[in-house]
Amino acid sequence: MLRTAVTLWEDREGEALSSEQVGAVLRASQAIATVDADAVLAPFPAPVARVTLTPTPGVWLLRRWDRHVDEVSVFTDEDSAHEELGRHVRGNWDCYGGHGDMPQEAPDDDGAAVRLYYAACGGEEGYSVYEETPAGAGRARTVPLDYRFPTAEQCQRANESAVFHPMPGAGNGKPCSEVAGVVTFTYLDPARRAVVVSVHLDTAAGQVVRPDGTVPLHVMVEGSVVLDDSATGAPWDPVLTRLLDAAETGAQDEAIREAAHIAGLLWRCPACEYDNPRAAASCINTEPCRSPKPKTAP
Repeated sequence: MLRTAVTLWEDREGEALSSEQVGAVLRASQAIATVDADAVLAPFPAPVARVTLTPTPGVWLLRRWDRHVDEVSVFTDEDSAHEELGRHVRGNWDCYGGHGDMPQEAPDDDGAAVRLYYAACGGEEGYSVYEETPAGAGRARTVPLDYRFPTAEQCQRANESAVFHPMPGAGNGKPCSEVAGVVTFTYLDPARRAVVVSVHLDTAAGQVVRPDGTVPLHVMVEGSVVLDDSATGAPWDPVLTRLLDAAETGAQDEAIREAAHIAGLLWRCPACEYDNPRAAASCINTEPCRSPKPKTAP
């Protein structure tokens, strides 16, 4: 019944549904995706365990309203929310610029521009910037203790079952692709003026989830590895590798590594002091401590 309801909604592009109903159907669609992703791969190897993942950190919300809209945007930090508000004010400055005490041009300072703009609007527009922390004690997930990444045959089957989800309708989410329950959104963001790639792992098939609750990722941009948390380990910079190979003394090797740390090509594991390439998301020592990459690392 759920599958039928979701299919009908997708075919009708969400018409005649309230925002609450759309949210309910999206959650049902996500649950179905999780079940289907697990079905593509083999059943869990025994034994398994339930782990609780770290809750999502707080986010900053910008709510902005006027006679025509009442919208909320999500940001990772407060500065980004205020920067977006500043862009909105400057983009609409002509509505009040030059009238009364309003200058013809917006001041350079975003804070001053926002204060002048909203003082001139006479209460017809408003905004608020505030922090929210997602409720709940953290997401629980079933993971195999005897972890083995899917075989080549299973990977091929999962890849062949990949699905593209187009944007369901105006204002109802963004387009995404899905492989083994891993959902990747790729879209144009006018606020950031950038192409955004966002990977979501909540619905990942259990067979790709490690015992610590994480999913191994290997991310490339134009052939360059920008993130690696896979079993094979992140690649080293080829120039750095050649320099280290050419080092004839321990002092030369140490000098090269020190320069690489300064340049951001390496980061040192705080637990075992192993030097890791920049793209590694966790320590790749041959005796894997798997300590996560420090936030202060390049």
